[in-house]
Amino acid sequence: MKLTHQLRRFILTGLVNSAFGYFIFVCGFELLGLSHFWAVVLSYVVATTFSYLMFRTFVFTTGDRSWRSFMRFIPTYIFLFSVNVTSMHVLVDILDWNALVAQAVVIAGCAALSFIINRIFVFK
Repeated sequence: MKLTHQLRRFILTGLVNSAFGYFIFVCGFELLGLSHFWAVVLSYVVATTFSYLMFRTFVFTTGDRSWRSFMRFIPTYIFLFSVNVTSMHVLVDILDWNALVAQAVVIAGCAALSFIINRIFVFK
């Protein structure tokens, strides 16, 4: 699949994934009263499988589509989780940003990393 076509699909699918993950984060943070760390944990646990299925179905339609790709997807999202938690710690705990604003910014950076890693490692 051409990179531009795949990138367009990734952006559209990523918007849905990001909105879903952010929704879970907000619910955990605002409704359940979780700290920003635990709200991020909740959003990653719930949204990871959803994201994999969306990417596998709509974005990376060629390449490895077996469950082996899911086994490469998990460490990718553990890495992205680490980036997210570290970024949130810096932005919220050190720089005193609002947690909801910080998570919205962090999601954008993680989305760019996600495309690169998924394209070259997960769905190669």
